[in-house]
Amino acid sequence: MNKISVGGFTRITRKEARKRYNAGEVVRLCAVKLSPVNMWGCFADCCREALSPIAEDGFNTVVARSREFDTVVNAFTFYNCNAETGRYPAFYVKGV
Repeated sequence: MNKISVGGFTRITRKEARKRYNAGEVVRLCAVKLSPVNMWGCFADCCREALSPIAEDGFNTVVARSREFDTVVNAFTFYNCNAETGRYPAFYVKGV
């Protein structure tokens, strides 16, 4: 795999992303044809221990991100990857 760096993010392999995710680091998932720093693109910063809010409705609703790596990647792929954006996700980390 070529070393690709965009806007301070470096692309890594799925194997390395799994290792870093399980170690508690933040891994950015992005559809393969999109940029990981474009504000119009779809990307997700995933961390095993982090909580992410899903609504600002005053009830402080959160979804736990402490899931298995494959579950998070499969959910991202199902909802965000298609023929236009790319059929699979690319994985990025900040400042390697």
